[in-house]
Amino acid sequence: MHQILVSIHVWSSILFSFIAIILLLYTLKGLLTKSEFTKKHIYLENSFISLLYLGLILGIVLYFFIEHDKSMGQLSIEQAQEVMSSRFWAIEHFSVMLFALMLAQIGKIFTLKAINSKNKFKYALFYYGLATTITFISTGFYLYYKA
Repeated sequence: MHQILVSIHVWSSILFSFIAIILLLYTLKGLLTKSEFTKKHIYLENSFISLLYLGLILGIVLYFFIEHDKSMGQLSIEQAQEVMSSRFWAIEHFSVMLFALMLAQIGKIFTLKAINSKNKFKYALFYYGLATTITFISTGFYLYYKA
């Protein structure tokens, strides 16, 4: 069960990365060409935020509710220290990802409330760009530590 959820988490993170890049490119294009904020942009925003929520839920389930295959009682001291250290990085990753989700949700509120398309694109580029940057940095540190 643990490995299946990890695989789903990884694939949803990869899909999030593609959606995030596409959203940022469309937002930048819309801002530069002064085009209208369309339903396509709204669908990309909703996909972006939905995948962040899915990642958060999967991360919570993996960390708090699904046990790893190894029992802590069967590990050596060095292995137990490594597991505890990786649990710290998992909490750090969770905290940063939660912050990115809050930024994305604030961005969604601002884009909904903005009057014209130019402001919608500005808010989307700022908040979703910041959330994407934070997500990529956090994931990079987490993967670097795991490797």
